[in-house]
Amino acid sequence: METLSHSEEQVMTALWNCGKPATRREIAACLPADCTWADSTLLNFLLRLENKHFVRSEKQGNRNIYTPLVRQVTYCGAVSAAHLQRLYRGDLKAMLGALADTGRISFTDMERLARYLDNRAAESPEYDYD
Repeated sequence: METLSHSEEQVMTALWNCGKPATRREIAACLPADCTWADSTLLNFLLRLENKHFVRSEKQGNRNIYTPLVRQVTYCGAVSAAHLQRLYRGDLKAMLGALADTGRISFTDMERLARYLDNRAAESPEYDYD
């Protein structure tokens, strides 16, 4: 899957956060407060995202409605997997170690992660209690 620029990711996140197909104004309202782009800039990003097949636009009256074509979980999973492979050669333990060693993940976060992984493992059809 093609990765997006930081700005394109901001636009996609805003669209996903709308929770439904949205107008440019609705998307702009969901952008971070420090994102003060002109309307034309946002429209350019939406056009780029449409050309990359991440969004579809359709005319409704005098405005365009933008619909995400890629689910947030799909994009985030693909980008995370590529990042893990590129920087850590697929070694998740090394990535988590780097986060812990640099204080970017707290002990509380590690405990939550351990509980989450235990629950996921228990729910897995591959998990064998015998």
